[in-house]
Amino acid sequence: MKALLLVDGLPNGGLERQLTLVGRYLPTEWERRVWSLAGGPYVDVMRAAGIEVQVDGRRGEFDVTPALRLWRLVRSWKPDVVHAWGWMSSTAVAPMCLATGIPLVDGSIRRAKPTRSRFHPLNTGLHLARLVVANSHAGLHAYGIAASRGRVVYNGFDPERLRLVQPGPRDDGALVVVMTGRMVPQKDYRTFFSAARLLIESDSRPWQFVAVGDGPDRESLIADNRDLVDAQIAKFPVTGLEVMGILSGCHVGVLMTNPHLHAEGCSNSILEYMACALPVVCSDSGGNREQVYHGRTGYIVPAREPSVLAQRLLELREQPELRQRMGHAGKAVLAQRFSVERMIVDLVRVYEEAMRQRRGWLQSRLDDMRGR
Repeated sequence: MKALLLVDGLPNGGLERQLTLVGRYLPTEWERRVWSLAGGPYVDVMRAAGIEVQVDGRRGEFDVTPALRLWRLVRSWKPDVVHAWGWMSSTAVAPMCLATGIPLVDGSIRRAKPTRSRFHPLNTGLHLARLVVANSHAGLHAYGIAASRGRVVYNGFDPERLRLVQPGPRDDGALVVVMTGRMVPQKDYRTFFSAARLLIESDSRPWQFVAVGDGPDRESLIADNRDLVDAQIAKFPVTGLEVMGILSGCHVGVLMTNPHLHAEGCSNSILEYMACALPVVCSDSGGNREQVYHGRTGYIVPAREPSVLAQRLLELREQPELRQRMGHAGKAVLAQRFSVERMIVDLVRVYEEAMRQRRGWLQSRLDDMRGR
């Protein structure tokens, strides 16, 4: 069987990491190829893993030739299923899948807050796909995907990543709190550092706050917190594609999100915290409640309320046994619910279901779009 995996680009991100896992771990009876509209560091990562990758970039905003070449690839290679991980690639391939009857699985829902109306023309692939797979129930609900077509496949964590790093020493004097993610307005690093200031003003014990990521907001965040950086209370380490070495030296993982701009799907940051046995404190956003069990593996806190975040961090500082218990519970949940093995089994099940639905699927899509 053949699976053609489509993506809009291969930069450094959680989607690209998950796509690489699918390319590596699909069962051997599945031949797989990756086609991308743009390059990035994960092109080399995938090729090093033995995954065939074709990058077919656009020369301009209105260049349609990559879509034409994609159609020729579909016609010549004849995949049994096409899985599009981005809205551009899904929209590009949908007409060819419609013409050939090859099942399209749309996997472009990776968050729980649509960036545009779900009826927007650019969501053509979402409407015409035989099945829609998201990485959270919150994502399917946010996009209004009917239960008849929507399936959830949670992200998986590759335990090989833990074998590649040595656990860093944890400073027994300072509590080390980390937040990872792209430094963009959607990720609320400002609440993270506001909570840090509340804690260092009210608690005389040493604290350290580590912000890991890259993006357009990085320099402004460093400038705004220059006093904390100079005092070695805040750190902005520069990393490559791997963050596990830094996380292994921390005590608590935090993920705050700006609710006006973004809602999480299945957060890779949270999975990484759980893999390092860190209790998680995260905002009440999208699919976070599907990953973090409040009071058991961490805490769910209101968005944009640094005082509540600070209070939860203080509780975890004062109760090291609670930190340890939550961290171990999170690691157990990760192994049970978010393993690579489970992700691959669930995804193959989606592919097989899509392949079985070879009759009547267009009519059902039209019925869904009419609201029947």
